[in-house]
Amino acid sequence: MPYCPTCKQAWPDGEKECPTDHTPLVEELPYQSVQSDADGTTWVEIASTGVDDRARIIKGFLDAEGIPAQIENVKFSMEPINFGTMGDIRIYVRAEDEERAQELLRQREADFDRLEDDADTIVTDEGTAEITEDEEIAPEPAEKE
Repeated sequence: MPYCPTCKQAWPDGEKECPTDHTPLVEELPYQSVQSDADGTTWVEIASTGVDDRARIIKGFLDAEGIPAQIENVKFSMEPINFGTMGDIRIYVRAEDEERAQELLRQREADFDRLEDDADTIVTDEGTAEITEDEEIAPEPAEKE
């Protein structure tokens, strides 16, 4: 699936140019890397999103899998407008963890895509769980004065 390096949107196979930005599409988005001043570790961008909660979920997932992750919030301060890449929240992992992190994120996405789209299924750390309504809870009567 081709991607636009400007707006980072995925487009259907066969597209050659982003309909929005008129930028040539690429097969893989370029990620950034940064060098840590403290210990010389190279951190590689593994994902980016415009939503803080999603970034924290990805970081938490990677941390739970034993891959230290960091978030860089480069959100533009003119709320509530998100200006494409000016609103990116980037998730970084150490360069040596990049391949494993990519594979885990791909597997997570594939697992998510296989879930049935219903209101009675949630995903927990242990896998999927069904929500059942054992009994309806009636509101407590108001106290009389």
